[in-house]
Amino acid sequence: MTKVLMVGSAEQSGGGVASVLRLMKTMPFWEKYHCGWLGTQIQRGYGVKLWYALKAYLKALFTIWQYDIVHFHTVPDKICLIIQMPVLLLALLGRKKIVMHIHMGNQLEDHTHNRLFIWCLNRADYVVLLAKKWQKCFAEWFPTVKAKTAVIYNACAPTPAVDYSIKEKSIILAAFLNDNKHPDLLLQAWKNLKADFHDWHVTIMGNGEVERFQAMAQTMGLDDSVTFTGYITGKQKEDVWNRASIYCMCSRHEGFPMVVLEAWARGVAVVTTPVGGLPDVIEEGKNCLTFPFDDADALTMQLRKLMESPELCRNMAEYSKSFGERVFAPVMVNESIEKLYEVVDFYLPRN
Repeated sequence: MTKVLMVGSAEQSGGGVASVLRLMKTMPFWEKYHCGWLGTQIQRGYGVKLWYALKAYLKALFTIWQYDIVHFHTVPDKICLIIQMPVLLLALLGRKKIVMHIHMGNQLEDHTHNRLFIWCLNRADYVVLLAKKWQKCFAEWFPTVKAKTAVIYNACAPTPAVDYSIKEKSIILAAFLNDNKHPDLLLQAWKNLKADFHDWHVTIMGNGEVERFQAMAQTMGLDDSVTFTGYITGKQKEDVWNRASIYCMCSRHEGFPMVVLEAWARGVAVVTTPVGGLPDVIEEGKNCLTFPFDDADALTMQLRKLMESPELCRNMAEYSKSFGERVFAPVMVNESIEKLYEVVDFYLPRN
């Protein structure tokens, strides 16, 4: 009876990795492989983060021995790697099979000289990447890493049928607000558009540097048409998504952004940078409109296309929902994970 321990963000944490794991927990493989979830990181203050990590180490010390495969969900960031290091060392001590699931895309190339990251990769039996694009580059970027690689897309959670009659003239962005997520680019584009679309509204969801970007919106004269909600959940979050017509993502770096999959699942047209693993699946003009990184004028143009054409916006939303349900169905991801575990458990020698 093969058992798998998932190591990554805490179940109650925000962010993409936690969302991926929560969805994985609903898939058949979770029960089949008697999966456990060890949360080593949580989006809280530094004191809480430290306390949470120490509790995770103590739990791992007493429970890791009962598992056969330890599946790390990680990024090359040194802080993340250091936090997960005690669990990795315990897994190596117990001669467990190790899977490194890298939740990063176009930033991977920046870590070709990250010795800690490369050391961790060389301890793995398998490295999971989020897109075929990154798998092709991996051997070139990390020639000393001998682990086998696999591509597993993030899954798209099933959602109810979309009620397009309640859609409003609303553009939304949901993220942990910082320079990478680049919400100020949306603010600049909205400043360019506001005079022509006075009946539209922008909603920005998420925590992070909220006050900083609120101040930017106020300086730009946009505070009457831009709402910052902070981190919201439950019915409040559902209402924002259900009424949105356009989702905008301005990120410079992503893995395979869960928020785009969520927008597709909810029948919301997407305007995005070609970030992370998205180029694997982008169908320009059908499931999204793209614009170059840091280009507010191009973003303005793409938003205008959708805002001026409700028909295009609706067609893209409907196609995207169907596309997401077909390509990122949990049953497809479940099959990929089961195949991975079969190979890791039965065909690879133990470390």
